[in-house]
Amino acid sequence: MIDLKIFQSIVEELGKGSSVVLLTVVKKVGSAPRDVGAKMILREDGTVVGTLGGGVFENMVLRDALQVLREGKSVVKKYVFRREGVVEGEETGLICGGEVEVFMDVIKPMPRLIVIGAGHVAEALYRVGSIIGYRIVIVDVNPEYLTKDRFPEAEDLVLSKDLADWVEKVNPSNKDLILIVYGGVEEDYRALTSALKTEAKYIGLLGSKRKCAEFLKKLKDQGYREEDLKGRVYMPVGIGIGADTPEEIAIAIIAELIKIQKGGELKHLTIL
Repeated sequence: MIDLKIFQSIVEELGKGSSVVLLTVVKKVGSAPRDVGAKMILREDGTVVGTLGGGVFENMVLRDALQVLREGKSVVKKYVFRREGVVEGEETGLICGGEVEVFMDVIKPMPRLIVIGAGHVAEALYRVGSIIGYRIVIVDVNPEYLTKDRFPEAEDLVLSKDLADWVEKVNPSNKDLILIVYGGVEEDYRALTSALKTEAKYIGLLGSKRKCAEFLKKLKDQGYREEDLKGRVYMPVGIGIGADTPEEIAIAIIAELIKIQKGGELKHLTIL
């Protein structure tokens, strides 16, 4: 029988931007607390939904699941319910006589993509990013651009008085990705310096290499070190595919995000 609360909780946690570990008994030999298919989840806050049998065994599973959640990689672990003849797997100290394998599946939400600017490139980024599954937030100073007609399924449309004050309204976390595609020199720089004060792990800025070199010089003059920016700030943003149109630029940018998240060998445009 399916426990709908487990799956409802997974959807809720992903909607909040939190990861979960779905724990499923995938193999059972002999006597053990639960049968194949038994499920429970561990949330980031340490709370659980469902059970794999309780007691010492479940505590061991949750301990291991917490480590798996920290590492972010799904694994299968074996637990043994006897004290003799154990060749592989972790002894639980129990004497039911059997053993189980538990699949610990780390389910991560798609990152939130915070796009500063709501022009043609932002609209293309929204379309491409939505196909990939990113949760998208659009920030701009012009209410005429921030419309549901242009960004119908955006998670949020944020109207900012100045591109230096958007951070408090959006509150970026270390899981978020920021793309600055507004297009104004002063506005882009203010947005960049604001982004650097957040915990966002990726900050991309659209612009020419000359513009980005000038921005880098200004950042250094402000006390930023290039070695601290490298690997976090990408300017110009994107992969070098010769992109020209807004749609092509969006593809080049999203390609860079995928490369960073999953690895790859394509050349970046960034000067850092």
